[in-house]
Formats: sequence, structure tokens, C-alpha cells
Amino acid sequence: MDIRFDDFRLQLLRTLNDADGLSSEARSMVKAMSQCFEQQGDLSPRTVQANPLSDVLLQVKRSYQSLPGGLHPLVESFFNITDCLAWHRRPAPAMADFSSGHANAEMIGPRGLEVRDDLIVGVTLMRPGLIYPDHHHPPEELYIVLSEGLWRQHDNRWWSPGPGGYVYNPADIVHSMRSVETPLFALWCLKP
Repeated sequence: MDIRFDDFRLQLLRTLNDADGLSSEARSMVKAMSQCFEQQGDLSPRTVQANPLSDVLLQVKRSYQSLPGGLHPLVESFFNITDCLAWHRRPAPAMADFSSGHANAEMIGPRGLEVRDDLIVGVTLMRPGLIYPDHHHPPEELYIVLSEGLWRQHDNRWWSPGPGGYVYNPADIVHSMRSVETPLFALWCLKP
């Protein structure tokens, strides 16, 4: 798993450093993340874990070739570690479809394969037609969008960054995302 994870780390860093069109705030966040990557945290031993949305992940695997070619190495390196991730769901008792239709996992962070508290990198998968509820958190966040989907900040209109796009959320901004007629697949990075 170490070699597969090292490849994921490398591809993530390359993708972030090659990102076009980022705001100055997002670019500053990428620079801070790059500095964090100069040191590696401890790797957490894992056994194969069941993904509650394995059918959605299979759909994503079948369609990722439609992404811009520069993202293929990142997505392929992610697929190589998915069986080792600790998948979880965000509780939303009033939203049964959402509760059963999404899954998150951390690759890097307190619950990640690489355990650290200065950086969190995770993934979100959602079935078609769902809204990830409004939420906010102190750390700023950068999404790498790997599917069709819609994003929103505050009560602004929904918008699509498109597959291969990026979404930057400043600290504590209320934000949400919505899957369309296809599954939503996005990596996210938090810099606490």
C-alpha cells in the first residue's frame, strides 16, 4: 500500500500545482499544502474496507476517461487506494436519501491513510439527484471536481465548475453541492 499511496500523494501535488485559474486565495492554500507535503505523516495500517457506494464508485471508474487527460493519473492513483479507505457517512436524519446516498473518506488527515492534523484530503461520492446539505467549517477548502455537479455558496445560485474544475470555499462560508443525473465525485482539501 505504501507505493500506491505515495503515487496518490505525488499525483495530488502535481494536480494542485498545475491547476489553472485559481484565485489568489486558493493559490495561497495550494502553496501552504505543498509545504505540508514536504514531510510525510505516519501511515496507518489498513485492511480492505467495504465502500457503501461501491456501485457508484464502479460507475465513476467506467466514466473517468471523459475527464481532462491531465487528471487521469490522479484519478487512477485514487482508484488504487480506495479499498484501503475508511468510508463513512455524514448523519442527516431528516434526509434519508442523502444519508444512504453518499459516502466520504479521508486519504490524508486524522482518519486518513496518512495520519496528520495539518492537512486533510478526502473524497465525496454521491448518488444522482442528491444535495449535500449546507455546512461550514473553520478551515478553507478546495475541491477538485471530477464529475458533473453543482456547487453553491451562501444562498447564491447553483453553478457548475465542470469536470476538472476547482471550487474554493473560504473559511466558515456556508456551502453545498448537488449531484445531477450522474454520480458526484470530488476530492477535497482542507488546510486547518
